Amino acid sequence: MMPIPAISSPICTACATRTPRPARPKNWAPETPPAMARSLALSLYLMRAARGGPQALPPRAARPEGALVWLHAGAGARPGSLGQLASRLLRERPALSVLVTTEADNPAMPADLGPGTLADRLPPDRLADLRGFLDHWRPDLLLLAGASLPPALITEADRRAVPMILADIHLGAEAMRHWRWRRGMASALLRRFARILAQDPDSAARLRALGAPPDRLDMAGRIEETTEPLPCTEAERAALAALLQARPVWLAMACPPAELEAVIAAHAQAMQLAHRMLLILVPADPAEAAAMAERCGREGWIIAERTREQEPEPEVQALIADGLGELGLWYRLAPVSYMGGTLLPGGAGRNPFEPAALGSAILHGPHPGPYPEAYARLDQARAARRVEGAAALAGAVAELIAPDRAASLAHNAWAASSGGAEVAERVIQVILATMDARPVRGAA
Repeated sequence: MMPIPAISSPICTACATRTPRPARPKNWAPETPPAMARSLALSLYLMRAARGGPQALPPRAARPEGALVWLHAGAGARPGSLGQLASRLLRERPALSVLVTTEADNPAMPADLGPGTLADRLPPDRLADLRGFLDHWRPDLLLLAGASLPPALITEADRRAVPMILADIHLGAEAMRHWRWRRGMASALLRRFARILAQDPDSAARLRALGAPPDRLDMAGRIEETTEPLPCTEAERAALAALLQARPVWLAMACPPAELEAVIAAHAQAMQLAHRMLLILVPADPAEAAAMAERCGREGWIIAERTREQEPEPEVQALIADGLGELGLWYRLAPVSYMGGTLLPGGAGRNPFEPAALGSAILHGPHPGPYPEAYARLDQARAARRVEGAAALAGAVAELIAPDRAASLAHNAWAASSGGAEVAERVIQVILATMDARPVRGAA
C-alpha cells in the first residue's frame, strides 16, 4: 500500500508553494442551496420510511359515507380539545364525519367523542402503514394539531392531494434547535400546508424563519378545552331569581357523601356572616339526595327538596337539587360554585368550564380528577381558587360572600372560557373554508 504523505512531504510540492487561503470569518458557514438540503434530508428520511411492510393492526371501524375531516393530536395537543372541536364542527356541518387520532405516546383519548366522531391511533411514520391507514379512511382534509411534523405522513397526504392545516402549534426555542440543521426539510414540509395557525407571535416568527409561507401563516391562539354553556329554561330561571330576591347563594356541585361534612361546615360558617345565605346542594349521585337532605336537616336547617317540587322560600337554608338536567339553572343562580369531588382523592367531579362559561366563581380542592388541565388553566388565569381542605373551603365561601370578590373570579372564568371558544370558532372557519376550496373528487 502506498504510504500517505505528510503535509510537509516533498512529494506534495504544490501544497508547499500554494498561496495561503484567506482566514474565514468567525461566523462563516458553508452555503448549502435550499433545494439540495431539502432533497437530501427529506429524501433520506423517506427512504428509511419506505423500508419494511405494514404492521398487523386491530380492525378499524368502517369509514362513513361522505366527507371526512381528520383531526390529529400531535405533540403538545390535547385530544379532549380536538373532541370538542369535532363537536362544534359537526354542529356547523352535520353531514360531515370527523376522525380524531393520537400518537402512540399520547394515549389519552376521551371516552365519548360524541355522535359522528370516530377515534383511531395514528400508525408509525412508515409509508407502508400510513398508506393502509389513508386507503381506509380516505380523509378529505387533515388538521395536524401541535408541534409534530411527521414527514412521511405529510408527504403521502400531499401526494394524495389531501388539503392540510397545521394548527395549535407552539414552537419553542428547544424545538427550533431541533430544526436548526434541518431547515430545508422543515421548509419543504411547511410549504405543503394550505394554512398554518400558530399559538403565539414567537411561534409564528420561528415558523417564518423555517420557511412557512407568510401568506398562509396566521396567529390563532391555543385550542383550549372548554364547554358549551349548559341550557336552562329562562322562565324557570327568572322565577327563581325573583324568589331569591338577591339572597347570597352558593352551589356545591356533584358533592360526594365523603365531602358532605365539609360542605355543611362551610355553610354553617357562611351563615354566621350572612344569615340569609342559601346553599344549593347537588349530590354526585342523585340516589344520595334523600340521605343528604336528612343529614342537613339534623343541623336544624330548613330544607327544600327539588324532587318534591319544594321552592327555596325566604326561610329555606338549603335546597337539595338532584336533577342533572338542571345544572345550567343552578350555575346561573349561584355566584359561587364549589366543584365537588375535588377535596378528597378519587372523585369523578365535573368539568370546571361548566360554571366558567356561565360566570360563576369556582372553588375546588387539590384533586382535579379527570380535569387537571382545565383546573390548571383556570387557576393560572385567576379564574378559580384552590382550597386545601374543609377549613379552607369554609373560609373561601365566607370570603366570597362579598359580591366584588366573587365577581372578579367569575369575570376571569368567563373570559378564559370565551377566549377558548373564540379560538375554536376561528379554527373551524379555516377548516370549512379549506374544505370548500378543495377540488371535488372525481371531477374532470
